[in-house]
Amino acid sequence: GITKILVKDLPIAQMVMVRYWCFLLFAVCFVSMKGGVGNALRSAHPWLQMARSLLGVFEIAVFGLALRYLGLAETHAIYAIFPLLTMALAAVVLREHVNLRQCLAAIVGFGGTLIILKPGIGVFSLASLIPLMAALMFASFNILTRKISTADSFATNMLYMGFWGAVASTAIGLPQWVAPSPVQLGLMLVLSMTGVVAQLLLLQALKF
Repeated sequence: GITKILVKDLPIAQMVMVRYWCFLLFAVCFVSMKGGVGNALRSAHPWLQMARSLLGVFEIAVFGLALRYLGLAETHAIYAIFPLLTMALAAVVLREHVNLRQCLAAIVGFGGTLIILKPGIGVFSLASLIPLMAALMFASFNILTRKISTADSFATNMLYMGFWGAVASTAIGLPQWVAPSPVQLGLMLVLSMTGVVAQLLLLQALKF
């Protein structure tokens, strides 16, 4: 909802950049208290860590782009297909067993989302491919996170996510910087804090 408000006047890349600055700051503080940055840098999958982080950056940017062209309901209705995509990828890539009950639950959940959101004709427009791409990217992000989390620690996942995310988003976002108003700055900080909490919960969920 906040993203939908901000994309009207601010570059998407700028919002992603601020989010990752905040995430990196939190990650460095966290790992410093949990054994130090040196220990957290030791990864069994450094290249996968980088790929996952870059995928996370572009997924957020693509989702923000979708909100620029579609309504909130339409965007989320299409994006809500990501659990089905994740289950399919988990079965193919991770060789996880997916039973019929789980498939039916995901389909019912997707149907329930459509009933609640009641999207308009925007879901059938060419722009609907944007949130669909975001959903596929987020599903892939989940698969990579799951694979990495079996070997790397929570602190390592956070540090790599914050570092590579900040590097990539700064390279794209800094040239597009637009001075935000005090209200916009406040909204970006709220967006960043909720983003940090969401990432922490997601990392823990995929670990277990």
